[in-house]
Amino acid sequence: MGPPGVRVPTKENTINATRKGIAAVGCAAFIATTATACGTAGDLSAGAKVQRALDRLGEQKAVTVSVGFDGGEQQLWSALKGSDGFTRADAKMLAGLDVSLSVSAAGPLKDIKDVKAEGASVALRVSLGRDGDLLEIRSLSGKEAYLRVDVQQFLSLADDLGSAQSKGDLKGFRKFLDAADELPSSYKSVKDALGGKWISVDPAAFQEFSRSMAAAGPAGSPLPDTPQLDAGTQERITKALRRALERNARFADAGGKDGADIVKVTVPAGKTADALADALEPLADQLPEGVAPSDLKDVPDKDVTVDVAVKDGTLSGISLDLDQFDSGDEIHGALPLTVGFAPDAAPVAAPAGATPLNPQDVMGAMMQFMMGGMDE
Repeated sequence: MGPPGVRVPTKENTINATRKGIAAVGCAAFIATTATACGTAGDLSAGAKVQRALDRLGEQKAVTVSVGFDGGEQQLWSALKGSDGFTRADAKMLAGLDVSLSVSAAGPLKDIKDVKAEGASVALRVSLGRDGDLLEIRSLSGKEAYLRVDVQQFLSLADDLGSAQSKGDLKGFRKFLDAADELPSSYKSVKDALGGKWISVDPAAFQEFSRSMAAAGPAGSPLPDTPQLDAGTQERITKALRRALERNARFADAGGKDGADIVKVTVPAGKTADALADALEPLADQLPEGVAPSDLKDVPDKDVTVDVAVKDGTLSGISLDLDQFDSGDEIHGALPLTVGFAPDAAPVAAPAGATPLNPQDVMGAMMQFMMGGMDE
């Protein structure tokens, strides 16, 4: 939980690397769904294997998807060294970065069309390796939300990766954090939040609080600002991507690894991205801010290969080398990204001992700090 208006500061090339990873994950997942692509008999056999694996994954009631770079600090440093502003600290951060998303529901996940409307529960965890969890959020059926943030690690990350301006922006928050122990006992929920403990929030209460603070916007909520696409837009995007891929994807069996069957999926990235950009153009106004169909025009005009792992008949992982997406000289070697799937995941549940956080407590604590009265 950071101060109003302040986001985790990162250097632009770090953001670019992460954005490439997120984009690649999305492409890889959808590529895997195009198992009905036309091709040789071998392609159809391999594609059918992937399709069955995806069907079995969709039959689960709970799944956890994890994303991370499959390489150590040295490999990431070698691959991205020389990029504008990229440092050892960036390499260390990316090497330890582990993001997982868990989804659970009362019935098969394949039947979920709208997570919010159909009562599915979602958990997001962001970890930085041995430093532990940076952030974890759990939303139960869209009605209850739980959050914990390692504020000290957030500040340490800001010191390592932030610009001089962003570090200056955090000075006031550091003072507030240092004085948090002096907050009256009535602000226990705020103290717990700043101390990295679990807190519970009422999403509706915080949304109302944000609306009452017109200028505050997303900063009035302790939850990240995550614009939601409506179910209809999501479905249109998915169909557009499938149409762009289904005539181009090629599937081939590639042996086994760690007890899983590997299927290589190859797609002409430039051609597919252009087709997708054209299909998404009518939806441009409905996409999140900063996302535009024209961005897809930068995808290199070459084949991109993704390895899909199938274990015990179920999708278990996707891996790809982000170097394939480099159209210039930004990446100097293999930059492997992996996406793991755990179909036997436990349902998303409320954490024990969470302290309810009232939006008025946050404002009250900030006002008391600004007035210099932190004593009982």
